Amino acid sequence: MPPPARLRGPLAGRRFAAFLMAAFLIAAAAPAGAWSTDECDVPEDLLRLDAPLPRTAARLVPGGTLTIVTIGSSSTFGAGASDPKMAYPSRLKRMLAAEFPQTRIRVMNRGVNGEVVADMLARWERDVTALAPDLVIWQVGANSALRAARLGDYAEKLRDGVARTRAIGAEMILMDPQYAPKVLERPIAASVLIATDQVARQTGVGLFRRFDIMRHWVQGGVLTFPVLLDTDLLHLNDRGYACVAAALTDSIIHATRPLTD
Repeated sequence: MPPPARLRGPLAGRRFAAFLMAAFLIAAAAPAGAWSTDECDVPEDLLRLDAPLPRTAARLVPGGTLTIVTIGSSSTFGAGASDPKMAYPSRLKRMLAAEFPQTRIRVMNRGVNGEVVADMLARWERDVTALAPDLVIWQVGANSALRAARLGDYAEKLRDGVARTRAIGAEMILMDPQYAPKVLERPIAASVLIATDQVARQTGVGLFRRFDIMRHWVQGGVLTFPVLLDTDLLHLNDRGYACVAAALTDSIIHATRPLTD
């Protein structure tokens, strides 16, 4: 995957940041209109996880139980949301339950604000292994891009998490960083995206391409940064989390449908 061109150029400039803040203030002053996740449509090629989810599919049957653990940092915890129920894990649970009403869907949110991969691995036994999940959704990379000057052992630690997940028979989806100004201005962000993609391909786990999906929305001009993000230019807002949850739900359905039909 070549480094996205959007990671270079005017996004790092103060003029662009000032423009974005003005747009946020205008959006906040405007009356809130009705919206739905129908406007979060994503091309099918961006929804593909490129890895099957046979265990997940086997649980998505009438009378079955699917246990999902979402582990990550603030994007999983729900920073920027008006309520924990508006974060992507809670929305994912409701959306999957609507699609599979005869299946018991359990989604456990184990996001902790500010963490990097090493922090998550330090609590893996308690927050992932002990919960006996069928599917682990691991949101990674944004804080590594924001804080680090180089990748270091980022990819090695991702492989460690994949191995721990496989050791308990669970499946994994990696979720890469968000397409947001605070991420885009970091030169290392392109390397984080490439490394995450490479680990997913090399280990055969699914990759939810949040960066590319959000870029598609923003460049399409319908879902702009002020629509999707909190005023910190980093975290998603309620609408952004809803759109991410909708796209992730579709990705899981695409990856399991051939096995459940």
